[in-house]
Amino acid sequence: MAEKSRVYSRYKWLVDIIQRNDGITFEEIDRAWQRSSLNTVPYSPLTARTFHRHKREIEEVFGIIIKCNKSSNKYYIDNEDEVEEGKIQEWMLSTIAVDNMLMESRDLRDRIQFEDIPGGRRFLDVVINAMRGNKVLHMVYQSFWSDEHQDTWLRPYFLKIFQQRWYVVGVPGTHPNTLRTYALDRMVSLEITPEKFKYPKRFNPSAYYANCYGIFHQEGEPEKIILKVQDEQVKYFDSLKVHHSQSKRDDLKEEGYTYYEYRIAPAYDFVQFLCSKCSSVEVIEPLELRHRVADELKKGIEKYKG
Repeated sequence: MAEKSRVYSRYKWLVDIIQRNDGITFEEIDRAWQRSSLNTVPYSPLTARTFHRHKREIEEVFGIIIKCNKSSNKYYIDNEDEVEEGKIQEWMLSTIAVDNMLMESRDLRDRIQFEDIPGGRRFLDVVINAMRGNKVLHMVYQSFWSDEHQDTWLRPYFLKIFQQRWYVVGVPGTHPNTLRTYALDRMVSLEITPEKFKYPKRFNPSAYYANCYGIFHQEGEPEKIILKVQDEQVKYFDSLKVHHSQSKRDDLKEEGYTYYEYRIAPAYDFVQFLCSKCSSVEVIEPLELRHRVADELKKGIEKYKG
């Protein structure tokens, strides 16, 4: 495991230095490597053979293609702006850049604070490899809502991250006609089986969650939702959209407030989000959602009485 971590660190370093320099020659990469804190033998060179092996493995592991411009002999990331995988490429490159920056700043480790992240990442490789080969997973799962372990098979369709947790969405053996969501950090064990499944060609993970907020999926048409937001929260809402359908309602005006419209099927996660913003956000429409939020807030207030 330690050796694998060291190799991944080198991958991250290589991708980051190519991206930051917007093209770089092998000689420049070699000079940077000799000075890098990741080089276990200080000032030892990076051989061409090792470089090309890393380049090939980076494409296999991360899907990031490194090519050379023959006219300038500079290496660059070829598929950084792919339309189909733009978001995941951007996320990968951003993660790699941050990881590499932190590795190069070990002397400041006491001055950089992190949030705790549940340990589901240890199963990421297993899920990704299963999805790549359309292989069924054997899973032992401990949900938050039951004291009993669930032992089942799972056809993994896609991965999703929400609020620092990784989830896999797929079809379990216990409910063969239904998509279910499982948190990776609640898995007791997970292994790939030899059994293959057929991933539906027309299935679109983005479309599956298009009308949802968070990890809970709700069937049915999205509802028009209007929120009234205090002006001190507007910059937050504008810089980080609550949902991709977010738009301002310029026709609705009130001093000190801005109105936003959404198209969402409001499941549990969205209600909880609205409750967390109750001092600065008010649900105007629909009335049923307004009542749901009010009921949740009343339950909370009851706990503080007396």
